[in-house]
Amino acid sequence: MRNSTGERSIPTPTESTDDLDEMLGLVTSTSMRTTPTWTWWTEDDDQVLVMRMPHPVGTVVGQRTVREYGHTVRVELKVRHSDSPVRPAARGAMVMSTLRTALHRPVGGRELVVFANGIPRPAVRMLDGSHQVISAEAHEYPDGPHRAADPVRAGIPDDGRIPRYYRAKTRLLDLLQELGQGAPLPPERELSAQFGIARMTLRQAIGELVVEGKVRRRQGSGTYVAPPKLVQSLGIATGESGTEEAGEVRRLVTAEHLAADADLAHDLDIDPGDPVVHIERLTIADEEPMLLESSYLSAKRFPDLIEAFDPEKSLLDCLRDRYFTVPTRTDEQVETVLASPREARLLATAPAAPMLLLHRVSHDAEGNPVERVRALFRGDRFTFAVRSGTVD
Repeated sequence: MRNSTGERSIPTPTESTDDLDEMLGLVTSTSMRTTPTWTWWTEDDDQVLVMRMPHPVGTVVGQRTVREYGHTVRVELKVRHSDSPVRPAARGAMVMSTLRTALHRPVGGRELVVFANGIPRPAVRMLDGSHQVISAEAHEYPDGPHRAADPVRAGIPDDGRIPRYYRAKTRLLDLLQELGQGAPLPPERELSAQFGIARMTLRQAIGELVVEGKVRRRQGSGTYVAPPKLVQSLGIATGESGTEEAGEVRRLVTAEHLAADADLAHDLDIDPGDPVVHIERLTIADEEPMLLESSYLSAKRFPDLIEAFDPEKSLLDCLRDRYFTVPTRTDEQVETVLASPREARLLATAPAAPMLLLHRVSHDAEGNPVERVRALFRGDRFTFAVRSGTVD
């Protein structure tokens, strides 16, 4: 909240009594060569102040006060020791905090004055199109440790122009980490007011997070933080599609005999028109459909397979135990597709939602085809992993 002087104050817990000099020395140092660079810029027509502040792991930016004067904007920060223990391997690393504050009027030509724990702290203003070069002699990098899975420079174009929805999306990602898996997002009205954007812009940001599998919408209930994606390993070592996660079950959708067309006959090394066993199953985890898989096998090589196979168990185990056949090599291809209306209904997703389609042909030790698989994974719930090594 603000008082009549424009002061904004956020209370925090009492500071630890531990000796913070070593950890906070970088934060309170006034040397630009021995401390990470703090930067700032403005958004929303120059009326929102944004500051990025690297600080050591084991510290947190707690209380902050913003005061506006005629020719200056004064920011007072309290950096304190975190209550969480710091792993020895993380000592010396940096984390990034971002402060956003709505001002009473545009910054304009006013000077920004920053204090950290009562000591003046230099901060560099970043303008559109500017690039900051950090000296190799600096103690740490300005943005702290970079996660290779994240977009470079947070996905911000070099000209500095950030779409409003993307800015909201990055703030939502920070919020998801704070809330944790399964937690509901605040109402749209509250979020749009907090971010200072239209609800339509907010919905665009949330829509992208839904497609990426980071949040889930529940009809009539709200939007919730999604659990981590399941990992599907590629290669014969995995046995077959699915993750073998606890609580994962397979449900039979179709079990039938078909006549092989030319392509399927080629994959299974049989003649066109020969009978083929088709087994279609749905994999469900946490009561949610995840994977729709069709397996095609030669009915001559595997007679009575439909009668012998328990669809809730492993097909490869059945081939090994009953037909003494073990695949030793697989050829796999992955592509992105859209689900058909039938597949979308079975997987409880929208027809326009992206899917990961896996094609696999497995062979036995003699090189004979064993199985042709078409597996459709929900793109919002799966990621693929491949492990390779040196070939002698």
